[in-house]
Amino acid sequence: MIHTRQPIFYQTKKRLAAAVLIAAAAESVVAWSLHTTGFRPDLFILQTLLAIGAGLLWMVQKKPGRRLQLLLFILIPAAAFYGLETFTHNPLEMELSPQVVNLLLFWLFYILLFAVLGNLKRALITGTIIAAIVGIANHYTMEFRGNPILPWDLRSASTAASVMDNFIYKVPASMVFTLLLFLYLCILSEKCMLKAPALRRRAGLAAAAFCLLFAMKTALCTTAFTDRALTFSNLFTQWATYRDNGFAASFIQNTKYLKIDKPDRYSAEAIRQEAQTQKQISQAMAAKPSHTISRANPANPTAADQKQQNTPSALYSGNGETSRNAVSGNALSAQETQADSPNIIVIMNEAFSDLSVLHAFETNEDYMPFIHSLQEGGENTITGNLFVSVVGGNTANTEFEFLTGDSMAFLPSGSVPYQQYISEKLPSLASSLQAEGYRTIAMHPYHASGWKRNEVYPLLGFDEAYFKPDFKNPEIIRKYVSDRSSYAKIKELYEGKAEGEKLFVFNVTMQNHSGYSEIFDDFPPTVSLTDMEKPHPATENYLTLIKESDAAFKELTEYFSAQEEPTVILMFGDHQPNDYVAECIASLTGVSQEERSLSESQNRFIVPFVMWANYDIEEQSSLQLSANYLGPLLLKTAGLPLTEWQSYLTRLSETLPVITANTIIDSEGSYIPISAPEDLTNQEAEALKQYQRFQYNHLFDQDNYPEGFFTR
Repeated sequence: MIHTRQPIFYQTKKRLAAAVLIAAAAESVVAWSLHTTGFRPDLFILQTLLAIGAGLLWMVQKKPGRRLQLLLFILIPAAAFYGLETFTHNPLEMELSPQVVNLLLFWLFYILLFAVLGNLKRALITGTIIAAIVGIANHYTMEFRGNPILPWDLRSASTAASVMDNFIYKVPASMVFTLLLFLYLCILSEKCMLKAPALRRRAGLAAAAFCLLFAMKTALCTTAFTDRALTFSNLFTQWATYRDNGFAASFIQNTKYLKIDKPDRYSAEAIRQEAQTQKQISQAMAAKPSHTISRANPANPTAADQKQQNTPSALYSGNGETSRNAVSGNALSAQETQADSPNIIVIMNEAFSDLSVLHAFETNEDYMPFIHSLQEGGENTITGNLFVSVVGGNTANTEFEFLTGDSMAFLPSGSVPYQQYISEKLPSLASSLQAEGYRTIAMHPYHASGWKRNEVYPLLGFDEAYFKPDFKNPEIIRKYVSDRSSYAKIKELYEGKAEGEKLFVFNVTMQNHSGYSEIFDDFPPTVSLTDMEKPHPATENYLTLIKESDAAFKELTEYFSAQEEPTVILMFGDHQPNDYVAECIASLTGVSQEERSLSESQNRFIVPFVMWANYDIEEQSSLQLSANYLGPLLLKTAGLPLTEWQSYLTRLSETLPVITANTIIDSEGSYIPISAPEDLTNQEAEALKQYQRFQYNHLFDQDNYPEGFFTR
């Protein structure tokens, strides 16, 4: 019998067509990389050869033997692990122990796929594609946010997806090689035809793999194991944890933070005692002068009715239960609101910051002339630096700190309380003002579901909420509703309110949202950097947006200057922009990111705040505080009563004026890492622990609220 030799390559047209498509797809990635990062002939030639090689490998007809397939079953999951890590860092720099932990996780995952899917080809291809997708997503999450993918991000996937098209996705050469690696792994996997054993044995194999994965998960959530098997983990530098411990191990380890443990010495009885002590301190310190609003503009006088501090509220009962109406209902009639209570307008301005806090820089024109004029001595104005817990994203966390008085310092890095922790009514600045008879309104000219705001706002005490569809024919800057149109909605609500009705409007703007590299024909940058060696178009686009925000805010204050009713307006930024915008200015210090001191690095978490009134208030400037204290300052400035919680925060701010997820600043101006509370004095450390206990009670133990502490 004559045996004909099997051809090396497939001879079918379908196979050839598929090979051409594979090579073309790979080459398109190469072309996109060159388009976004610049042309390099050597890389282009090498990557093109690899793309053609992928097509040729697809055409190879010979199947590996059983032993070789089993070897590939070991090698491909390992290669997928290293490939996933390569998207963000060099995995070979990890210590051996974390590498072994991650490899075990990958092998067990692939074994589970093999048992469930029934053959080796499907298991290897499925696992490899999942690893590639996760690696790509993590790469861009790191690039745009500065933090890796975290377990709680899965709850905000829809929010992330809604802004995905706002970024420019550069594909560096290293990423091209990693993608080609995954392509080769998938092609090799396609040639593995080994089938899983009979159904009963497959079920046993799947159960064994699942149990081992669960055991690994349990171990990774146990300090005794991670202290030995992994490198030191730091919740507040997740990028370093993922770099040192690997994506899979770090992601699983973080799942234990989905549930927040009680602080040391926490109990319902202890909280009641601490709250009673704070109440006694408030009573001892309370001064009870009458409060009168005096208009700055004598041409528009208002009634000077007196309003005593600590006015009892009809809204909240002593046990903290609320009797307010549902969203879109008004809690109290306008007549029940004190006549001299000012309207309160709060603007949390998207990515609004003054990058000169990083280093002085020169521009062709002032990018925030009005704010700068107020900072230099504006009449009836309070200004300062606000320290926030986030940079480049996670807007909702600054919002959370401001509205609740809680701090991200005691929550997992990267977590978003709106997504994770707020599922029932929570006392806030909004509910406090609602108790005083205010009509409480939240506004955000974007999607209602972003950060679950449409679900969270009613729980925080907002009567009404307006989102993008409620802004009719707005001015659009780039892709977003402008600040000017956002403020037009505020004016509309003010002009349409009932006589004597007092408004609290909380406006989260959208104009300055990230995506600064994209060029828009209808939005040419007008602010130019004049002291840089090379152009930075993204930074100039950003500064031009800030100038637009500054002008819109000036117009808003001019409008309310002409109004008779007393009004306080507070504006602050939620965070600074991404590194690709700010780093060119921060680099002017001549100090690299790794070498910056704690105080220098925390400059990236400073945004300005401005509180302005159309009547006489005591001017202050150069204040320094964190977002959790800004609400009580606003109420005090407006002459409104504070809850015991808000009074407590006011006193705490005198001891620790800044508490964020990153750092603590004490009353002497010393910076202490949030991860090193042992550097605080005993008094400061105890104050911080007490704050943590109160916050845990406020956020997680609502059945045990101290009577009259968080509510009035």
